[in-house]
Amino acid sequence: MSLDENRANQPDPSTKNEMAGLIASKDWSTTALGHADTWSPSLKLIVGIITASGFPMAIRWGPEFTLIYNDGYRSILADKHPWALGLPFRVVWPEVVSELLPLQEAILAGDSPGVYSEDWPLTIRRRGTSWETAHFTVSYSPVPDPSSPTGVGGVLVTAVETSERLGIEKALEFKTQELSEANRRLQDGQALYRSALAAGRMGTWETDLVAKTRLWTPEGMDLFGINLPGGRGHVGGAQDEYWSALHPDDRYLMQKFHQLADNQDSFTSEYRVVRPDGTTLWLRGYGRVVARTPDGKAHRLVSIVADVTERKSAEDHVQFLMHELSHRSKNLLAVIQSISRRTARTTTTMKEFESRFGKRLQGLAASHDVLVRNSWQGAPLGDLLRQQLMPFMDVQSSRVELTGPEIVVTAEATQAIGLAIHELATNAIKHGSLSVPEGKITISWVFDSGPLATRGLLLKWVEHDGPRVAPPSQKGFGHLVIGEMIERSLNAKVTLAFATRGLEWIVSIPAANLVAEAAETSP
Repeated sequence: MSLDENRANQPDPSTKNEMAGLIASKDWSTTALGHADTWSPSLKLIVGIITASGFPMAIRWGPEFTLIYNDGYRSILADKHPWALGLPFRVVWPEVVSELLPLQEAILAGDSPGVYSEDWPLTIRRRGTSWETAHFTVSYSPVPDPSSPTGVGGVLVTAVETSERLGIEKALEFKTQELSEANRRLQDGQALYRSALAAGRMGTWETDLVAKTRLWTPEGMDLFGINLPGGRGHVGGAQDEYWSALHPDDRYLMQKFHQLADNQDSFTSEYRVVRPDGTTLWLRGYGRVVARTPDGKAHRLVSIVADVTERKSAEDHVQFLMHELSHRSKNLLAVIQSISRRTARTTTTMKEFESRFGKRLQGLAASHDVLVRNSWQGAPLGDLLRQQLMPFMDVQSSRVELTGPEIVVTAEATQAIGLAIHELATNAIKHGSLSVPEGKITISWVFDSGPLATRGLLLKWVEHDGPRVAPPSQKGFGHLVIGEMIERSLNAKVTLAFATRGLEWIVSIPAANLVAEAAETSP
């Protein structure tokens, strides 16, 4: 498909979570990654994480750095979307291969911890045959994958295009120079200029540091929420309207700006003001000295600022998302490391370790699939149980019965319960009721009899019509997961009984592990 044909067939970019649908429907068997069912748990997990996020992210996986990306990344690809999905990096971005490929190869080889760069200029073609130099703040991070020879399966790319911001900053600097020149010319262009300021939420004023006066434009006074006759203000002392409008934590900057003006002709500024109604605005702009005293000190200073409150809010949200992703990744790695160590203790060969460790990672990935579908706000318990049982049996068959109210458990509880159910199902297939054709399992959950606000949940796993059971002679990792680990993770109480009819596992889960809204509305 050519890029021209690709532009003609692009889906509507406003479609919510378009990429999750495209990824799910794509025939991956024709790509270097192979059929999606064969993907490693690490790849499945990171794909789920990025498609649940609105922050621009992409994965470049394997030796070919095959591209998978989310909705936020579509605008970076422009006309290359959706053609680029599943293609090697060399094919999608041939114009920057020489610059970026060595960085990615070092990360994949485990020789680099990653790369972070702000306002990185890249000359690319993404809109037909036109070349452009775009700027990006990017992070290239390794994605751990136990199945990769180096322990790294691919590169996680997070990117924010900063071309527009840099253009705005250049425009602000240009406007400052324009204003300095305009103050030395006739005033016939003031009306048009002020209209532009109002439209751009910008304001200006001139400060006379010798006369201790300040002359405001109406647009400047509007931003600061002040109203002065003739726009005339005062510099210094209790009557200084600029100092009074500054956020208390930013007032120290006023003296810093005056010092900068004494030593250089122009400078940038960014600070907060508090308007009379209590609203806080973030302002960013420039100051330029237009006259100096005989000893070189600043005499007259022209300032221009723009309201960048929305941009600052977006930056704060990006920081939150990055911290959240980091926190979840660290927690996940800690769980995987614990599973790895404990599996190693109970296996005697590498083949046995790889089999058990891989299946347990699949169980963990199944829990994460449910969490991703619910935006990490918790998991419906019924959905979680079905997802964990699917690799072992037909959950619609008569061999399994699930009964209980609609309830959502927290993300932390989802991981612990998911691992426990995986271990119980594994044991049932090998030694319990699922090892014989007539065997059955009943899983039920009910609220306990405590007060509504604090009542917990009683979860039961009961096996029927299987082989006669007896307590194990040795306690392995599975016994640890369904006992000590779930008690410690959920502050729960576990009862394990080796009844004649089959294994019984009962866990009392405190209310802190339940999502409050679901607990209050459940029957």
